[in-house]
Amino acid sequence: MLTIYTHKKSNRLLYTLDFIFKERFDVDYKVTTDANEFRAELGPRLNYSMENFKDISLNIFPVLLLFQEDVTEHKVVVKEWDGVKVFYNVNKGDFPFDVFAATFFMISRYEEYLYAKKDRYGRYDPRNSLAWKNEFLYEPVVNIWLNRLGDALKDRFPDLPLKKASYSFQPTIDVDNAWAYLHKGFLRTTGGLAMNMVQQRFHNYGHRLKVLMGMERDPYDNYDEIDRIHAKYDLKPYIFFLLGNYGGYDRAVSHKNKFFRQLVHNYSEKAIVGIHASFASSQNSRHLAEEIEALDEITEKEVRCNRFHYIKFKMPDSYEKLVEQGITKDFSMGYPSRPGFRAGYAGSFKFFNLKANKITNLRIYPFHLMDATLNFYSKHNPHEAYAKCEEIIDKVKDVGGTLMTVWHNESFSDISPWKGWDTIYERMVDYAVPKD
Repeated sequence: MLTIYTHKKSNRLLYTLDFIFKERFDVDYKVTTDANEFRAELGPRLNYSMENFKDISLNIFPVLLLFQEDVTEHKVVVKEWDGVKVFYNVNKGDFPFDVFAATFFMISRYEEYLYAKKDRYGRYDPRNSLAWKNEFLYEPVVNIWLNRLGDALKDRFPDLPLKKASYSFQPTIDVDNAWAYLHKGFLRTTGGLAMNMVQQRFHNYGHRLKVLMGMERDPYDNYDEIDRIHAKYDLKPYIFFLLGNYGGYDRAVSHKNKFFRQLVHNYSEKAIVGIHASFASSQNSRHLAEEIEALDEITEKEVRCNRFHYIKFKMPDSYEKLVEQGITKDFSMGYPSRPGFRAGYAGSFKFFNLKANKITNLRIYPFHLMDATLNFYSKHNPHEAYAKCEEIIDKVKDVGGTLMTVWHNESFSDISPWKGWDTIYERMVDYAVPKD
């Protein structure tokens, strides 16, 4: 049992302590605001206050963040400590910074509640972030900080049973377009053929026509290959299906189509199926509820997992809507335009609603690599993309974190804009899978 002293309990502090000690270290702890009780404890002790206890307790001196209830813009100075970026620096104690406050800042996404420029899709731009401005977006800094905290506790209290960090890998697949040409309905099919002719894309016209006539396989129908790879490495993926109404950035096959329904139902038996909440639903509760209800009906199960299409969400509004709809897991926490660690962490954590100042039951699962990021935003060729995958995977392995990847069925197609990408996924998976 670890005893923690603080001058004041708060929702922010208790959330952070639960995340660090219950979830990361799996160790029992108690919090006291009684200095005499703390002094009387004979076991491992951690002091999180400005008090100066002259004993063997580990001392972390706090800044104000975890004792506040509002969200305010304030200056954050980033420094380097033994090769890792840190902030909320203090000049006393056993750590040169307030590791609890810095961790909370990152995983609560504090900075995303403040006014910031959006990209053209209305998403939080990573260039606003502390991590981008101070060049640690590609580092799982929270994992590094907590590993060092664990080392410090073990050095001070060798008998304290702290769980060791252990690397794991979780693949996920997004199905935005189940098929490139098939099952699109009469108007979309004839419109696509006409557009190919008008734009003189005769190769596309011929290819589309052969697929429609059953002479060639639809280029996005790569599910057998996806299943083969996951079976080879004994992996159970999460698969997110887009069910939003056609329009704007949402161009999925109708969820009423019998072939699409069969595809989704089949995957509900061999994978973990989630809703890929449409671009239109990210801020529209009615659309979101309709899409979840449709997926529930197809799978004959209650859907509890989500990833927002285009990673279009807003803190905390979009997550509040997920909570209202009974979603308990969200996989949207990553930047569509940058690989790396949006929350600074390779692993999951509960969503803390800063606006309401309370913990929720929605668990956030950040992703760190996405095929569309590497291709469309980073403009990497397949060779460069694989090298970036290795770089990020190595960083997660080094800290014993959980790697989360996002791939699309489209990137297996080997047609433009995915020419040459069809083998990258299996290479990446082979490198990412934990080796005994």
